[in-house]
Amino acid sequence: MDKNVKERFDNASKEYVTDRYIWRYRAGQLVSKLVNPNLNDIILDMGCGTGKQIVELSNAIKLGIGIDISEGMIKQSIENASNENRKNVEFFIGTFDEPDGNVDLKKKQITKIISNYALHHLNLHEKKNAIEKMVYIGGQSLQTIVIGDLMFFENPDKYEDEYDTIGYGPGGDQPSMVEELIKCFSELDYSIEVHRLHALVGVLVANKR
Repeated sequence: MDKNVKERFDNASKEYVTDRYIWRYRAGQLVSKLVNPNLNDIILDMGCGTGKQIVELSNAIKLGIGIDISEGMIKQSIENASNENRKNVEFFIGTFDEPDGNVDLKKKQITKIISNYALHHLNLHEKKNAIEKMVYIGGQSLQTIVIGDLMFFENPDKYEDEYDTIGYGPGGDQPSMVEELIKCFSELDYSIEVHRLHALVGVLVANKR
């Protein structure tokens, strides 16, 4: 991921508000619902930001793990978990192409992976590599991947006046068409379902066959 993205989120970490954009909030809520957490789950949140989502999920799971490119976000995540007195969450600096640079994720026996409003920072080739990396680090224990994000069901030009509302910045963000995201799983043994929240926002659920 671009170094500028890391610097941007480092600078924003102390004042970062996850629910600032209503569609990001709605996507996150649906991701948490569709991941169907249970007490045997070990869930990895890739691009966890301030850790709010995985901290909330930690009430219902065995272990939550968050990784983020930003050291500032990870520090804020640890503080947020401490404030909520959550002992079953861990946070590490990591990227989509090297999520396991600071922790051996394959040994964690991850059952489910989530990511909300993070993959749109990657181009399509990088997204495909990131998804393949998710499957690799999950290994045999991985059951489900749930991705909430900017994803285009229609021509985004038709919704230009809503870009600020959904949190889309055409200058730096690189959302993909829904069909392109689905193709990222084409060589993997997963069934795909997609939930449309907005013409430019959705949640993709990939379940191992």
